[in-house]
Amino acid sequence: MEYGNLAYKLPEQYDEPIKKRKPQKRKEKTVNTGTVSNKRNHEQMQYKRTIFRGICVTVLLAVSAGFMISKFVAVNEMNQQVASLKSQLTTLESATSQMVFDLEQSVDLTKIEKEATTRLGMQRPEKYQTIYVNVKQDDMTEKTAGEVEGFGHGIVSVLKKIGGNIVQFFSIK
Repeated sequence: MEYGNLAYKLPEQYDEPIKKRKPQKRKEKTVNTGTVSNKRNHEQMQYKRTIFRGICVTVLLAVSAGFMISKFVAVNEMNQQVASLKSQLTTLESATSQMVFDLEQSVDLTKIEKEATTRLGMQRPEKYQTIYVNVKQDDMTEKTAGEVEGFGHGIVSVLKKIGGNIVQFFSIK
C-alpha cells in the first residue's frame, strides 16, 4: 500500500507527447446576399405580424368599448324611462284619489232618497216589515301572502339588492 499519492496512475499511452495539430486554414466567409435578404424579409414579416396583432387588439378593444358604452346608454335610457313612468303613475294615482274623493262627496244620501221617492216612486219600509237581502258568496275576497318567506326568498331578495346596487353604481348622475 502506498500512502504518499492518492492520484490515479495514467496508462502508458498517455505518457507520449501530444502531437501538435496542424493549423487548419479557415474558410473565408462568403456573404450570401440571398440569406441576408431572407433574414431581412423574415424580420420584416415578423414586424408586420406584430403590427397587425397590435391593430387587431386595438380594434377588438374599441369594439368591446363601443359595445359596453351602447349597453350603458341603453340601461341609462331605460332608467330614465322608468323614472318618467313612475312620475306619471304618481300623478295618475293622485288624480284617481281626487276623483274618488269627489265621487264620495257627491254621493248625498238625502239626495238619493229624494230621487228614489219622487222619480222612481219608491218608499221606505215600515218598522214592522222585514227585508231579506241575498248576498252571493262570489263577492268575498281573500288576501294571501304573495311569497312565502324562507331561505329561497331571502336569497332572491339579496340578489335583487345586489343587482340594484350594481345598476345604481353605474348610473350617470
